[in-house]
Amino acid sequence: MKYLKTVATILWKVWFYILTALCTLTVGVIIYLMSYQNNNKLTYFFMRMWGCVIFYGSGFTYSLYSKVNLDPNENYIFIANHTSLIDVVLMYVLHPKHPIVFVGKKELEKYPVFGRIYKKVSILVDRSNNQSKQAVFSAVKKELTQNNRNVVIFPEGGVPKRKIILEKFKDGAFISSVYCNSPIVVYVFHNLKNMFPFVFNLGYPGKVKVERIKILFPEGVTKQDLKEEAYHLIYERIKDDKINHANIR
Repeated sequence: MKYLKTVATILWKVWFYILTALCTLTVGVIIYLMSYQNNNKLTYFFMRMWGCVIFYGSGFTYSLYSKVNLDPNENYIFIANHTSLIDVVLMYVLHPKHPIVFVGKKELEKYPVFGRIYKKVSILVDRSNNQSKQAVFSAVKKELTQNNRNVVIFPEGGVPKRKIILEKFKDGAFISSVYCNSPIVVYVFHNLKNMFPFVFNLGYPGKVKVERIKILFPEGVTKQDLKEEAYHLIYERIKDDKINHANIR
């Protein structure tokens, strides 16, 4: 029985990567071409289509528990705990009316096809280059104020090892909030460490529990205040999530 379950999981993971590749080579190419037209609304329509097809096509759904509502006339910085590849497509699914752009690692632009699309629709940062890191804040401000888009930053800076509940936060999201005078929306993604881990023979589709727990405003506080509050809010929500440590490598 365990063997059959493992085989089913591997086949499902293979399907996920095939679906992602097909979406990137079809919808992704449209996104790449549309990005030259400076039509952010239409570009985002196809970006969200890409995310929704991968998310729902891989057998995922979600439930959103929200303690706060988003203002349709406000642009935000969205943050969440970073748990798996599904986080990225889930952000597109969650925001039909608040177009998003990601701040991401420059290293990802080296991947064929995906890298060229990624470069067009993201703010890239070379974390080994101080000049690149400083330029991000101006780019974030431009997206929020001129391009009428919201910015997604995963403050852990990457997906931590599965043994780690929540990695220490980096400063970028919180400096950006103060610099741009933009509020931060705090999300929590539950159980994706189990549902889609970076272990090929583990995982399963199903309903992802999402919480939108608070909006943090930068007026009268420091980036350190924002970072500490955001970390505490997320950690308290996920500390009791049970992580399956089987086959951790």
